Amino acid sequence: MKIRKTTHPTGTGAAPVLRSPKPIHFHARVFATLLLLGLAGLPAGAAWSIISTTTLGEPAPGVRVIETRCRNASATATVTAICFNAKTHTFRVIDSPSPGEATLANTLAHAGAIAGINGGYFHKDYRAVGLVIAGGKTLHPFERAKLLSGIVGVRPNGLVSIIRSSATNAQTTPFRQALQCGPMLVEDAAPVPGLNADRIARRTAAATGQKGAVALIYISSVTLSDAGHILALPNVLGTWAPETALNLDGGTSSGLWAGKTTSLPEIKRVRNFLAVFPK
Repeated sequence: MKIRKTTHPTGTGAAPVLRSPKPIHFHARVFATLLLLGLAGLPAGAAWSIISTTTLGEPAPGVRVIETRCRNASATATVTAICFNAKTHTFRVIDSPSPGEATLANTLAHAGAIAGINGGYFHKDYRAVGLVIAGGKTLHPFERAKLLSGIVGVRPNGLVSIIRSSATNAQTTPFRQALQCGPMLVEDAAPVPGLNADRIARRTAAATGQKGAVALIYISSVTLSDAGHILALPNVLGTWAPETALNLDGGTSSGLWAGKTTSLPEIKRVRNFLAVFPK
């Protein structure tokens, strides 16, 4: 679902009455011009900062749900993240038992998952888009497309990693679980340049950090550029920030579930899910 960004005009106070109004009018014009030039020079997504960070709860030992509120000069955003460590937990790709009908919450609860989020892209008839691997079985093959720029997966040794689709080849270590999606939002702990800065929608993402840190993330309505800048903020996930983050299918497909801790239901039913389980 598209959400159109709105802007609100700001008023200016009345200038004091003096004997020589012309210099004052001149300086006011200069100030306004410099202000506009300064704002025009700001990069997309700039100046995001963290307002607050709260732990909403732990749906299971070792799994925390973090809520971080952020803002910039014209907007606010809320980041809700399921955080865990790959040393003790992992994720599985769960294919919908009834595409177009089964909900995120019911599917994950029935599967015995701790928590989870919506997965990758799909066609109107709910056929998957891009690589999908669940339990070592390839449910849909790898595709080459500009949008499908990354893969989030679990390797046989349990390592959770996010790689560029272009890095995939015959020698690539196989995945036991994997979803191909995109675009990449964060690489090397920095926002990816050139992301769309116009279209606003809810966003979901998978992220990895240092020492096995993993997060499944839901962000309230922002642009892709904003999402990249927000996820690169220091300690945006409580005590850490992603080194790599991959955009999942967002918009009306966005959904996050963590048992009784929190539930952000999707509007549109989806094809697959990423679900958290103990190792």
